[in-house]
Amino acid sequence: MWIRDDLELVAVNQAALLHYGYSRDEFLALSVGDLAAAEAPGGSSKHLKKDGSLIDVEVTSFAVTFRGRPVSLDSVEDVTHRRKAEAQAGYLDLLLATVADAVVTSDERLIVTGWNAAAETILGRRSDEVLGQPLALVFRTSFVDAERAEAIQMLVETGGFQGELTYQRGDGRRIRLESCVAPLLDGEGKRLGYLSVNRDITERSYADEAVRSLLKEVLTAQEVERRRIARELHDETAQALTSLLVGLRAIEESQDLRQALRGTSALRGLVSTALEGVKRISRGLRPSVLDDLGLQEALERLGLEVSRTHGFVVDVDATGPRLPRLPESLETALYRVVQEALTNASRHASPKAVSVLIHRTPSEVRLVIEDDGKGFDASGTLSDGQFGLVGMRERAHLVGGSVTIESSPGHGTTICVSIPLPGPGPVSG
Repeated sequence: MWIRDDLELVAVNQAALLHYGYSRDEFLALSVGDLAAAEAPGGSSKHLKKDGSLIDVEVTSFAVTFRGRPVSLDSVEDVTHRRKAEAQAGYLDLLLATVADAVVTSDERLIVTGWNAAAETILGRRSDEVLGQPLALVFRTSFVDAERAEAIQMLVETGGFQGELTYQRGDGRRIRLESCVAPLLDGEGKRLGYLSVNRDITERSYADEAVRSLLKEVLTAQEVERRRIARELHDETAQALTSLLVGLRAIEESQDLRQALRGTSALRGLVSTALEGVKRISRGLRPSVLDDLGLQEALERLGLEVSRTHGFVVDVDATGPRLPRLPESLETALYRVVQEALTNASRHASPKAVSVLIHRTPSEVRLVIEDDGKGFDASGTLSDGQFGLVGMRERAHLVGGSVTIESSPGHGTTICVSIPLPGPGPVSG
């Protein structure tokens, strides 16, 4: 405290001298203007101490009479630490308000004490509904890959937990959370409560499950294809080669030239059969016409082969420029999509006809596959028998495209694929 006559200091107490670092004579030689460094927000001021440091102060003035004349008594409070604490608290409040993860705090008895804005959005409950409530009542979860009792025991014993939870929102919808819990400690290390940071990973979990299911389907398809190739090689090619070997041995042992010539004619047929089988297997693995002549010719031949094999009409039509050819990866993706669509149609749709249309513009290529078969409910989740459709989407996504599927029971299926084409490169001068 000090007494001043206008701005002149006329008396000062010991506490002020100790806090500001001046002797009594030095202090009384100053004016209030010498102490005041700047105005600070919130009605406080900044004062300059003798060592050059600044402090935040709040000054309360009283009109008094000192030595027979009216003066002012100033009571000065150093609020530097309080201002820092308020600023830090304000920063933490702003951080909690803007962070994208759901942050939940509780005391040592697991009573909810904090529930930020993201928690309201992600967890589906307002803060005024949950504050002061037991955490177990408002945070309805089941642990993923962990027993609930063991996880809670770990939390109580160690103060920490990290893992995945299945959470039931206020609206009843279940979501997957990635949760990290840490203890809140005082200066002496005593546990005051818990801080839980929770991230919504529902979409990521669905994507992971879809990838796992697709990988399973791919591996299954590979095994099916390997069995098919092995069976065809054994039943056709291997038998033809065995017959060829037996025929050659018979010719080798024959003493009659005419009989040997007749045998060579039969062996020629066996070689032709074996060669045709090898070509068919090769086309199934990778059609050479796709590399040699391009997408349209490869699809036309695919359509003819499917028509002969399965008995429904496949009509292939292409519009737009055919040159320059599409990138190899794009042609392969489109070919495999059509191949998968025709396979699905033959297995599940029982169509009379399938139409395949490719329309190319300078900016994109569009593929439309339409059948008049049984159809299915395209609005529902894909079943285990429809992973071929998932494979089409994944192939299109890999080349930057998208797939839409329209179908309903009894009304056939339409698959639309749209893939943007790369723009022309820079023109050289």
